[in-house]
Amino acid sequence: MKIGYVIAGSTPTEFLATLDPERPIRLYEYVAVDSVEIPPDVEEAVQVRLVGQIVKMIRDPYQLKRDIPLYNVVEGVSHDLLEVQIAKVKILGYFWNGEIHMPKLPPRIGAPVYLARDDEVAELYGSGELCVGRLSARPLDICLDVEGLKRHVAVIAATGSGKTWFSVVLIEELLKRGASVVVLDPHGEYVAARDTAQRLGGVGALTVKVSGHHAGDVMYRIGVLDMDPDDLADAAGVPPKATKIRYSIYLAHALAKAAYEAGARRMGPRGLTAILSAALRGDQNLRRSLKQWGVDGEKIDEKVNELAELAKKDRHSIFSAAAYLRRLARLGVFAAKTTPLGKIMADLTVVNLAGVGDEIQDYVAWHMLTRIFRARVRHVRGLPGVKLEKPVVVVVEEAHRFAPPKSARRTRSYEAVSRIAAEGRKFGVYLVVVTQRPSRVDPDVMSQMQSQVIMRIVNPKDQEAVRDSSEQLAQDYLDNLPGLDRGEAVVLGPIVKLPAVIRLRDRLLDYGGADISLVEAWRRQDVDVAAVWTRIFRSPPPPSAALAASRISVKSAEQDGGVWKAVTSDGAHVELSIESGYAKCSLCGSSGCAHVYRVLSEVVKVRRAA
Repeated sequence: MKIGYVIAGSTPTEFLATLDPERPIRLYEYVAVDSVEIPPDVEEAVQVRLVGQIVKMIRDPYQLKRDIPLYNVVEGVSHDLLEVQIAKVKILGYFWNGEIHMPKLPPRIGAPVYLARDDEVAELYGSGELCVGRLSARPLDICLDVEGLKRHVAVIAATGSGKTWFSVVLIEELLKRGASVVVLDPHGEYVAARDTAQRLGGVGALTVKVSGHHAGDVMYRIGVLDMDPDDLADAAGVPPKATKIRYSIYLAHALAKAAYEAGARRMGPRGLTAILSAALRGDQNLRRSLKQWGVDGEKIDEKVNELAELAKKDRHSIFSAAAYLRRLARLGVFAAKTTPLGKIMADLTVVNLAGVGDEIQDYVAWHMLTRIFRARVRHVRGLPGVKLEKPVVVVVEEAHRFAPPKSARRTRSYEAVSRIAAEGRKFGVYLVVVTQRPSRVDPDVMSQMQSQVIMRIVNPKDQEAVRDSSEQLAQDYLDNLPGLDRGEAVVLGPIVKLPAVIRLRDRLLDYGGADISLVEAWRRQDVDVAAVWTRIFRSPPPPSAALAASRISVKSAEQDGGVWKAVTSDGAHVELSIESGYAKCSLCGSSGCAHVYRVLSEVVKVRRAA
């Protein structure tokens, strides 16, 4: 179908075309132009068909000057005003012997411009394995090349543009192909994805938590004797200049390690606190305690004397060190033994970092990524020790928290992220970094993310960071980023043959990153729900239940006698009776959960309507 003509600016990479102003042609549409070219290994020019994409569109009045007051002019000629529609077309290439080649000759001025056929567009992108959506301009599926993950991926978007949506869809596609995926989740948004992983069939999933008050299947623990004493002090929050407190922790750590090597049990933060407390009661008390643990005093006499002397001269430092270690023990992450790597690895492992401070999140991220990377190195090189046989894709949410520019601040996890970015492809550890602020991610890390999924970005600094980190992002695509709809993205790099503008498909897994509906959360009927809840459970509903319930929908609900039976969107079977004060949830095993709250809201609404 002919839609226009080449009119100006014709080069081997782009041209301007005038289009039929009465025909609606959308941005990112694919067009074709017949041209002549001298393909590789051919001596004479032959006829080829160039395929391109519209990257910019403008409508202008024909020959109407811009430097005069327009209102009166336009009012007088509005019915006879001629309009032109101009499109800038980026040439994507032509096919020759089954391969895409870029032309070396520009198309002729006046050459007709046609809508490209669906088969031509489909051939441009080939057949990948990770089917994440369709082209924005055509109802054609777009499937990314799984081999492109070897060069890492950056997912970049402003808040609310769909970056977590894309990440979940990508995780689904990876799991379908047998991948092992680890998600570093600072806010617990992916816990819902783990809870709904059964929808994919045959996928093993678990949540690793670092706070006892948050959702998780396994508590991640780090053995303090496996840590460097300075790292232990950092994790405890000891200021860098508090040298005596740090030295106290160092001495307690050294004595605990000596006790373990002598055959005593491994100590956690509380064990180190016990050593410091013994030192405060005098060196003889400390020696008796160590002897009970099987430590020969002569072998560690120097450390005992140093700690005892410090306890005499500066008891405050010992007290403070013990206080820091007690606080560390209360977190639950730092303990006597490190959680075995095999216990936390599944097809999908969501590391729920919610509930602890930035310093602890940073250390846990570094610790876990380092263990995964080393396990893969051992497998590839045949070294002794814990190994991981399957390659691992690591999704780092809020990447700017873990790998900020070195000039801004230093994080421990930066070491692990940057090493995987630089060396991971050799050992089968691949990164997917997700961020809303690319300008706050270290540029060395971003430069290693050779594939990029870029969604709506408005901030000029972030646009500049994206441009600097991408060799393929043309200025025209960059200019269009603020105009992308939610769920639309520019995809480029090794994961796709040519840059593509796509629209994401619907996801199967749930996630908790969506905004809360304030209208839903603040509905007046919630007052009634709270009253009924209080009557049933003898206490008001927790705010967390109401907020979590706003993200859940009820698929079906029916009344059987005095008992309501309902199924929620995430597969929970809920039974409740307002009259009998009875409620049960199949997923949570609890009567006072968000699923019960959501079903109770539905029941209250039905009863009010009746």
